[in-house]
Amino acid sequence: MSYNRILIEDKLRKFLVEDNNFIDVSSKSIPFKSQTSAKIYAKSNGYVSGLEEMQILFDILKVQVNLKKSDGNQVFNGEVLAELRGSTRAILLGERLALNLMTHMSAITTSTRKFGDIIRESGKPIKIACTRKTLPGLRIFAKKAVELGKGDTHRFSLDDMVLLKDTHLRFYKGDLASLITETRKYTSFTKKIEVEVENINDVVIAAENGADIIMLDNMSPELVKEAIDILKQKDLRSKVLIEVSGNITLDNIVSYLPYEPDVISTSIITQKPFEYVDFSLKFD
Repeated sequence: MSYNRILIEDKLRKFLVEDNNFIDVSSKSIPFKSQTSAKIYAKSNGYVSGLEEMQILFDILKVQVNLKKSDGNQVFNGEVLAELRGSTRAILLGERLALNLMTHMSAITTSTRKFGDIIRESGKPIKIACTRKTLPGLRIFAKKAVELGKGDTHRFSLDDMVLLKDTHLRFYKGDLASLITETRKYTSFTKKIEVEVENINDVVIAAENGADIIMLDNMSPELVKEAIDILKQKDLRSKVLIEVSGNITLDNIVSYLPYEPDVISTSIITQKPFEYVDFSLKFD
């Protein structure tokens, strides 16, 4: 799965500069011509991602990489994921950046898989998605990690689609119908409009006024059921996608599954991934 390599390479170069402004003083005693080989190992179980980024990083540093695993693969403690061969100084220069990014991305991938597995075991046709809550500068890596974990990436940026929130509604003094109507005037036909709602009345208003997606924000499972039931009663359920979001955890996600929203989104998988996956690099 390749995202924009030009963008990824540009970010990796900037990360290298952040970690090495002038010279790696720890490696000054190592001769420039020194060549060596090394391996990257998994230090815990999980699902790996960031291998492609690691390879691009070491391509920049002119270090040869032989991948033993692919992004998205399940890995186990002690497994060799990649073999490196090249300048000793170059490998040391890229080591921490490569491992940090792999650890972060793999934690996201593994956490996403855990949510997705619960949904798949239920047999419900529901997608698990992340949100736009990512660490600045790392969004492309976080979103890719979610996708590798079989999750949906949701919006990459503000220009992907319209998402009307309570902050937008405030400027229309709570008149949701007018907000949707006016927003449609300024929106390309290529863009979907999603509306965040917090009560049942606004669910119906959003559906009746042409919202493409309705986000049921911070609603209890009981309120989600009520919202979906009333859309069915008014023959509106098939006209909109339903996204459930807000304080979704591994402990409570099962409670939402019987009502079959189209999407369940959570910021946990990118902001606070709970499945730590560790790696190490060792010279041969």
